Amino acid sequence: MYKLICFFLAATLIFSCETEFDVNADWQEVTILYGLLDQNSEIQFIKINKAFLGRDDALVMASISDSSNFNPNNLLVKIYKLKQSNFGSFDTLEYRVLTDTVVIKDDGVFPTDNNIMYKFYSPGFLSANSTYSVTVENILTGNLVSANTELINGFSFETFNPSFDFGFYNEAIGYISKTLTWQKSTNGEIYQLDLIFNYTEDNDTTKYSATWSQPLVENSGGNLMNTQFDGESFFNFLETQIDVNENIIRRFVDLDIRMTVGTEDLQTYINVNQPYSSIVQERPSFSNINNGIGLFSARYTYLVSGIGLTNGTRSYIVNDLDLSFQ
Repeated sequence: MYKLICFFLAATLIFSCETEFDVNADWQEVTILYGLLDQNSEIQFIKINKAFLGRDDALVMASISDSSNFNPNNLLVKIYKLKQSNFGSFDTLEYRVLTDTVVIKDDGVFPTDNNIMYKFYSPGFLSANSTYSVTVENILTGNLVSANTELINGFSFETFNPSFDFGFYNEAIGYISKTLTWQKSTNGEIYQLDLIFNYTEDNDTTKYSATWSQPLVENSGGNLMNTQFDGESFFNFLETQIDVNENIIRRFVDLDIRMTVGTEDLQTYINVNQPYSSIVQERPSFSNINNGIGLFSARYTYLVSGIGLTNGTRSYIVNDLDLSFQ
């Protein structure tokens, strides 16, 4: 029996060596599309790529622009503003044709010399009560890709007066926490709150910034939501984000509060692509692109600038943090 098993193993290896397998299947056009519409931005960008397959090293092919980019002359990209009519159908109110542009990106695996994006100017075009559809047609092959999304209907904080200074420290109390509350926005399911600390160095008017991003807040069914800035964590954030340099003088300018709201589709996409801690590495995939893969959805960016700090907080930064503030 042992000799028989060895014979079959040897025969399998011999025939395997003589048989040529083509691991690359027949080429198939696969369009990859990513875009988030934001009515508070004047220019909207959509990233369109193609999946690629070849016999060379994947990292080498990824660095070649033609591997992942369509020729813009071969694509017709449109964004439609739709209004829902009877029986679940939609009427086209107006549309824009997107033009290609090259955007500089950081160094990485994918090409930096020809990073093609598609853009359109949106003032007067994006409104919260409409649905938007994007279509990508390959003029040469006739392949058509599409996706729809609704926008997020505004945002505002519940009780927040930007003329009031933020306080994170008081000599009589110690560290102080600051809580911001808001009502859930229509179509808004996830909320990212950032505190941006702005300052100058020496006599230069250039403004430097350090961004303190809070954990994502997901809606759990209620309308009232909140995020809390912990006082002690605020100062720890400054110490970790701003370098110690005794040869310069820094001065606090102001704070910005930025809230970014995302849709349910964006929430699902983020949750699906979070790092796995399970021993099971297989993960579900998520895409809302018809005849393609990727994500087309919406976000809403709300920014409040010019917020000050209380005297107690500024005094703590100057006297208790070794960051050269005056």
